[in-house]
Formats: sequence, C-alpha cells, structure tokens
Amino acid sequence: MATDPSSNIQADLPSNFNIDLYKYFKCVILEGKNVMTKVVQRIYASIPASMNGTVHLKDYLQDEPDTALREEMKCVLTELLEADVMSNSFKIDISLAYKLLSKLFGNVFNRLSEECKNNIDDIKHMRNKLAHAMEPKGSIYITSEIYKLKYVYEKIYMGVGEAIDYDFSSDIEATQNTLNNIINIKSNVLIEDVDLYQKNLEEFKKGVSHRLLTAGRKELRGYYSKLRVVTPCTWMLQGDRDTERDNVRKYYIKKIYTPLKINSKCTGPECEIDTMNLLTTTKLQRKNRHILPSGLLLHGLAGCGKTSLCRYILHDWRTKGKEIDALEDMNFVFLVEARSVRSECLEEFLTEQMLPSTLEKLKNEKIALIPMLLDMRVLFLIDGFDEANENTKNVIKNIFERFKNESEHRILVTTRPEYLEEVESLLKGNKIEYITGKICGFDKDGIKSFTDKVFKEALHNKPKNIVQMEKRKFLEYIEGRGRILNNQLYLPLTLALLTHLWIHDKEKKRINSVTNCTTLYFQLFSLCKEKIKERLILKDKHVDMKTINEVILFIGQVAWNMMSAKLVIIASQEKKKIEDECKRKHVEENEIMSAFLECEYDDNQDSKEIRNYSFLHKVQMEYLAAEFLADRVKSGQLEEVKGLKSWHGYDQIIVFLVGHLALSSPTELNRQTGLIFGLVDKADIRKIDFEFWWKFLVEAEKNTKVAKKLADERLPEKNWELVYNETNENLVSGLELLGTIPVNIESIKIEVDNSKDPYNIKDMYKLMKDLKNHLKHRNRRNPLLTELHFWRHYNDGRCSKHSDDFVKTLHPWGHLTNLTGSLGNQEEGSEVLNFCSKLKAICVRLCSLKAVCNLYISLKRIGHTVRKLQITLDMSPGSESTNNFPILPITGDLEINIPRVKDENKEWVMETVKSISQSNRRRYDHLVLNQIELSCIDGRRWDHLVLNQSELSCIDGRRCDHLVLNQSELSCIDRRGCDHLVLNQSKLSYESVVYLLKKLKNVIKKLSVQTSFYITYNQKEEVEQMKNDIHILVNWIK
Repeated sequence: MATDPSSNIQADLPSNFNIDLYKYFKCVILEGKNVMTKVVQRIYASIPASMNGTVHLKDYLQDEPDTALREEMKCVLTELLEADVMSNSFKIDISLAYKLLSKLFGNVFNRLSEECKNNIDDIKHMRNKLAHAMEPKGSIYITSEIYKLKYVYEKIYMGVGEAIDYDFSSDIEATQNTLNNIINIKSNVLIEDVDLYQKNLEEFKKGVSHRLLTAGRKELRGYYSKLRVVTPCTWMLQGDRDTERDNVRKYYIKKIYTPLKINSKCTGPECEIDTMNLLTTTKLQRKNRHILPSGLLLHGLAGCGKTSLCRYILHDWRTKGKEIDALEDMNFVFLVEARSVRSECLEEFLTEQMLPSTLEKLKNEKIALIPMLLDMRVLFLIDGFDEANENTKNVIKNIFERFKNESEHRILVTTRPEYLEEVESLLKGNKIEYITGKICGFDKDGIKSFTDKVFKEALHNKPKNIVQMEKRKFLEYIEGRGRILNNQLYLPLTLALLTHLWIHDKEKKRINSVTNCTTLYFQLFSLCKEKIKERLILKDKHVDMKTINEVILFIGQVAWNMMSAKLVIIASQEKKKIEDECKRKHVEENEIMSAFLECEYDDNQDSKEIRNYSFLHKVQMEYLAAEFLADRVKSGQLEEVKGLKSWHGYDQIIVFLVGHLALSSPTELNRQTGLIFGLVDKADIRKIDFEFWWKFLVEAEKNTKVAKKLADERLPEKNWELVYNETNENLVSGLELLGTIPVNIESIKIEVDNSKDPYNIKDMYKLMKDLKNHLKHRNRRNPLLTELHFWRHYNDGRCSKHSDDFVKTLHPWGHLTNLTGSLGNQEEGSEVLNFCSKLKAICVRLCSLKAVCNLYISLKRIGHTVRKLQITLDMSPGSESTNNFPILPITGDLEINIPRVKDENKEWVMETVKSISQSNRRRYDHLVLNQIELSCIDGRRWDHLVLNQSELSCIDGRRCDHLVLNQSELSCIDRRGCDHLVLNQSKLSYESVVYLLKKLKNVIKKLSVQTSFYITYNQKEEVEQMKNDIHILVNWIK
C-alpha cells in the first residue's frame, strides 16, 4: 500500500524548523543572489572594456585609474578575480554585488534611475533584515516582505534593462514564478531541500555580518533596557521602609511619554513634526522636490524633553514597536550621550562603549567595523550636543563624515539653542542635508495628558477618585497661581518636578512659595532633605539639617569643578570625594547619593547593585553648582567665581546664582549686583537677548536695583527689535521686560514672521494690552515710536482675526510709524488708524469694501504723512461695483496687489485700480498681480508691473519701465521699450523666447549706452532648444 509522502516529510521535519523563516531565506538570500548575479553579468557584458564579459575581473581591474579603488576591489573580490563572470556557475553575494555595481561599475550605476538604485539598496538591506526575521515575527510580516520583493526584483530588472538596453522579460517571469511557488509552500517541503536550507542557513549565520547584527542588537537592547526609567526625582518615595531604595515608584518611558510639540519649516511655514514621523519627514527643496534628509537637528531649552524623546526612540526600537515609522528598518540604533563619551574616535566609541561584548566575541575575525556598518542601516541619536567635550566632538565629526548617505543612515542631534549654529556648521561642512526642528515642550493638551499619566503612576495605589481629584486640583493650580512660572510650565522637566512637589507637599505650603525655577528646585531639595533626615532617624542615625546642607554644598562644589573642567560624568575619584565627605560628616553616603544623584541599576528591578552615578540632568547640576557659588560669594570667598576667565556657556548658572542670592535676601542681592553683572560681561550676553534678561530678572524676583541696572546699562538704549521667527523668539520676553523695568527707549519694532499668527503667540496680546498700565509716562507728547509687522496677517487671508486689536493696544503710549498686517471692518468714527499721525508706511490686506472705506477715512486725516501705501485687495473680483471704491488720498507711492484674476474679471480689476488710484493719472506707479490667469494683459500704463505665479498667453510690456515675472507661465511677450525685465523661475514657450530674443536685438543696440538692461533666468531647466538662442543673445550683448 502506497504511503502519503507529504505525511512522512512532515514527520521528519526538524523540531526547530520555521517555515516562515525558510520562505524568507529562500526569497532574499537565494533568489536575491540570483537576481543580483544576473544584473552584474549583464552590466559587465555591456561595458566595452569587458569584451562582452569575457575579460576576467583581475584583468579588468588593471585598467582602473583609481589606485585606491583598484586595491580595495582586489581585496573585496579576492575569490572572484579569476572567475568567468558570464558562466552559469558564477554567483555573487548581494552585498558584494552592490559594491561592485556602485564602485567599479559606477558609470553604468549612475545612469540607473533613482528608483532602481533605491530598490537595489533595499535588497541589500533586506538581506541584513534577515537578522530581524530570526527574531520572533509572524507569517503575515514574512508574506508582506515577500510580496514587496516581487515588486523590487521586477523594478531592478526593468531599471537596469532600460539603462543598458537589455530585455530581462524572461528573467522577470522566472523570478516571479519562483517567489509565487515559495509563497504557496505549506508543509510540503522536501527533506533534501530542508537539509540544503539548514546548511545554507548555518553558513549564513556563521558570516561575520550576521553575527555582528544578531549579537550587537541583543547587546544594545540589554543596555537600552536600563534607560527606560525616566523618573526625574528618584528620591521622592512612596513609603519609608528601612531599605536602601525604599519603595521608589519608577516611571517607565512607555507609560508616561507624551508627544512633544516640535515646530519646523521643513515643508513650509509652521510645519509641526509628529513623533511618529520623525524619521520619515521630508524636506521641501526648490521646484517642490521633497527629499528625505539624513540629518534631523532638534533644539530646545533645558528641560524641554530632548533626552526623553531619545529614550522613547530607544524604547520603541528595543521593544520592536511601531510607534515611530521606519524605525524597525534600522539595523542598529546607537545612542551617543554627549556627556558620557570617553572615547577619542568613533570606532573606539563603538568598540568600548556600545558593543564591547559583541566585538570581544568577534575579535579573532579582524573585522572592519565601520565599513560593515556602512553596509547596514544605522541611526545615531546624538543627545545633548551642548554637553559635548572634545572627545565627543571628535566622535560626532567621525559620524558626520562617514554616515551621511541619506538613503542609508539617519543622524538625530539634540542641543540647546545656543549651540545650534555650531551643529549646523558641522552639518553643512559635511554637506549633510538636514531638517531643523524646535522642541517647544507641551501644548495645553500635552500638559493635561502628561499630568494624567504622571498622577496615575505616582498614585497607582490610590483609589481612582482620589487620583482624579488630585489631578484636577493640580491643573487648577497651574491655571492659577502656577502661571507665575510662565513658559516654564510647558517644559516637561518643570512640569514633572511640579507634580512631584505637589504630590509630596501635603499642606501645599512649599508649592505656593514657588515663584521661579530657583525656588522650585529649592523647595524640592528642601523636601528631599527632610525625607533624608526622617529616614536616618528611623535608622537611629540622628543628623541635623545643617550637616545635610553642608554635604549638599559639597556636592555642589563637585558639580562646579566638573562643569568648569567641562566634565559631566562623576568619575570614581569624584565619587570617592563625596563618599569621604559623607563619612566625615557621619552621614550615610548611600542616602545622600541616591537622593541627589542618578544611580544606574541592573535590568532586574529589585537589584540594588549600583553601576554608576551621575547628576539627574544638566539643569540640576547647574542649580547645585550655583548654590555652592552663592554660598562662597556670601562668605566673601570669591576664588571660584573670579578664577574663571570666560563664563561663556554658563548662562544658566548665572541665572541660578542670581536666584540663590535673591532667595537669601534682597539686601544680599543688592550687595552682589556689581559682581553678578561682571559675570554677565564675561559670558558675552548680547544686549538683544531679551529671553535671557527676562529669566535673569525673574530669578532676581524682579529686584528694583537689578531692574534699573538692566535698563540703564545692559538693554538696548534707543531702539528695540522684538522678533518672532524660526531662530528667534525674544518677542514675549521683550514685552515682559518693557512692562516691568524703567526703560526710556525711543522706538520699538515688533515683528512676527509668516509662520505664526500673533494671536496664537501665548500672552502676546495680553502683554501689549497691559503696557498702558506701565508706560503711563508715554503719551502724545512723549510717544514710543512703534512698528508692527504681522506677515501672516498680510500674506494669508485665512487668518480668523485682523491686526486691528493689536493696533488699538498702542493707545496712548505708542505712535505707529509702520504697519504690516490686515485691517478688518470698523465702526465709522472708530477707525484704528485715525490717530496714527506719524504713520509713514502701510502694507495691509483688505478683505472687504468696508475695510477699504475705513482706510479711506483714516487717510483723509493722516494721508499727508504716508510715504508708501501697499494694499492687497483680497476679495472676489466683481463682488463690488467699481464705482463704490473711494480714491485713496495719499501723496506718496501706491502699490496695489490683486490676486486670482481671470479673463472674465480683467476689466473689473483695471477699473477698480483706476478708482482707488488718483483719477487724473495717465500712468500708474506699481501694480502687482498674483496667481492670475489671463489670455492678454496690457502693461503699457504701468511704470512697474509684477506678475507672481501667473499663467498668461500674451503680455504687451511696451513702455513698461520695469516688468518682473516670478514663477509664471506665458506664451508670448512683447517688451519693446521695457528697460528692465526679470524672469524668475518662469516658464516661457519656445516661440515666446525666440520672439523675445529677436526683439531684444534691436532694443539692445538702441539702449547699449544710455540704458542699463539685463535679463535674468533663475530656472536652469530651460528647454534644450533655448540654448542656442541664449548663446546668440550673449554674443549680441558682447
């Protein structure tokens, strides 16, 4: 009786046989090798020097002019140098094939389309992802990967075939059939096929690349598991048991991480980067081309969440999560904590600090680590560039130099704003494309979400209604008394510390005394000291508070010594100094060190083995150092303070030092004011750094003497410029200062760029509205000359509110001299510009006829002072009768912008322009038309005609002195008599260019001496036929 062969086969399959891995291996390694071999063979045969592929690679290499490349390829291709490339027995590994194509056959490789090159790159990385596949994966994942391979292989064949003019149709069909057969495998696997697979798999596993991947990923995940706790105050205890750690409630990143607000201009104004899209956000370049840059530079204030974000990325990669797109594709993620780098170069850093165990196992292999990593997909997280020492900067430079290929690797850098330019200089110097993003902390929803998560974790053993009640009261505190902390509330670190203080401050006396960052840390540390004292009493060890304070001051001295020496990690000798001081004061060192320093523990939560000590974060280090310096200053011991020649980079220590002196007493701060401002001079703080000066004043508790010295000696004396843009947000801080200190300036310029609606800038409107209470001495006789520039209001008609309310806030202290924004409908007699008698320039968007009429009424009173009026009529053409538009009474220049004009309303536009302009003008000054679609336009009546983003069939530019076309498309142009023609990124038909050049020949002869003439092409993608005509034009000009 015959037996069912499939049942016998199934019974004999090895117990560890994984059919999904079997399928993936065959599709990637075996079929991938076949595809890449055929591609290499056909490309090699297409190169004339290979004599149809008959020349051995060894002989082919002899003619390679690049000596370094020739020697490199000889080493790489050792076993293939004598092989017959075109024979059926020839096989080449995927990674080796990629090197051969991209380096030795570069001329052909560069002719491949970007899609084809990316697909070849994907094959190489799918080979590396086999290490991922050996980690637990479902059959759905494997099947989806195989279907992706079907597409990729086909596109590779088609792309290469197109480049070398070869038909791969039969190969495509064979590959598709092979993959389909593999997909359909259930359990009917031949024993001999299993044996061969097992043999091939073992050989693959023995490969150095695979061993590096599997062992290295495991080692990194073990290391990163110790970084998943982000509790900012490990000493805030839930109980008081007599143990070293007591009952510390750990905050795990996965449970409390809350997405941060990250603003960028990567794709236009006010783009916000979502955490999920960190690695997939593209950068908009010219001509609407998007690229995926290899660099992502995130900057933000101390405590804004930079490190927490890095920890969250590590957590998602370690747990193989899918919270961040494309992260699972990264073979390795290396964390470069700037403050903890001890190595002098990248390879040393990876060997000693990242993969010591893995590379110890592979030490006999003599591997070239960096070249191997270059063949993989690697993400570097460089956290805290502002804390980088010289070693760190060398490592970072190595990373930038070697891993800048955007299709392969990603580099994420975090830093404080003051170091932003230095990082950008390094990125640009290495020609790395990058996106810049500002981490703003939380928005209002983020504050609520984070608070909810923290309270759930901190009060996990409390009834739900108690947790909700405490959370509600805390949020009420933030909206009320807590608002004194201003923008600090939006920083995750500040919010986390406040929640800790709230939870442990039962009577709320401490938290109600918080007025700035210094008092917040002071109250937290005071609470900590009390808890230490209580715990020591339970251990029958009575220590007075004075002794504890002395030990904390000693830790502050250690912090200062380390910072002044540019060190951030507590070395063993520094740790011993702290331990010795504790013993000398008869204080248990573990209590002190675990309270004020971060201890790294093994992954086992119950482990008590301390691995290392460090300060919780840089801000804590700065606070403790400042407390030590304040103690020295008060006692007259100024060696540490005066011994440092430059205080550049110690801004936050200065701020905390002022806070400590103010906390001591106003008298003490007054006594040390001269010393403090001397340190400020050594720190090179700019006069216009309003953000720093406001923090300085807040920490000084708005001390009268400090405020007066600021006003008299440090802030700009005559003119202030308060700006909000991507790199500068000193506007709100400047308004705070203006409303607090006794400055006597002459003028102020307030400008908000196109990325932000000024109404959406926190506290800006309120601060401007309240200025009348402080600037009571400024009035019509002694006004503050003011410019307002709100570019979002002017450029974007979708803003819900106009600039009117901001103009009203200037009464009576400010006289408006220059306005950019938008004006809405106003009640007759209450027009906002009526009393702006010093207004020189107006640039406004008007969205209705009533708004135009309101402006007309104002100009009747103040028009004689206006030197330039620029208006944009943002209304539907034809919506109002042209007879209803008033003549705007000004003696200065008039510029009219009209968007979205089409043929059917062309006459309305021209009649409206005539109505608004003075009717006796036969020629007009300046007309700008945006986004128009016209078959013909007569530009003869205009001195200056500008067309932006427009489509036209014909322009008659005769006698138009200045004609500008920006990003426009047109078929015909007659510009005889037009002295100045500029074409910026515009597309012209070939006939239009030829016609234009023929006309120019005569014009240039006439105007060669008397009139300057130039034509500008800013778009390089002109049609090929234009080249000869442009060349002729150049010769004519010569």
